[in-house]
Parts: sequence; structure tokens; C-alpha cells
Amino acid sequence: MPYVSVIHRASCLDGIILIAKTMLEIFIELTNQIFWDGYAQQLATDSPAVFQYEFNDFLNNYSDEVV
Repeated sequence: MPYVSVIHRASCLDGIILIAKTMLEIFIELTNQIFWDGYAQQLATDSPAVFQYEFNDFLNNYSDEVV
């Protein structure tokens, strides 16, 4: 995992968490660009289950392409 060695020495689990945070940031930026600025945050607040579903779908479709 290149992310772990570049940032700090950490366990594989830390690397997975780091990747998930990065993917979350990408998901929020993309969602805000598609809809409007603040949409992702509003969706997470108003409908956490829908936000989680959409984020999981995003991860399933795009995580292999980013890393």
C-alpha cells in the first residue's frame, strides 16, 4: 500500500481507513459538483442511510480506479 509508506509507518488497517477518507472527500466533491455546493453534507444530515448507500455505491464502482 503506497499510502501507508508515504505518510507514515502504519498497519494495513490504517491504510484502508486513509483510503476511505480520501474516497469520502472525492465523493463529497463530486456530489457537490453534480448537484450544488453543500449537497453531500445536507444529504448526510437529512438522510444518513441514503448518503451511506450512495457512498457505498461510489466505492464499489470507483475505488479500484482511484487507487
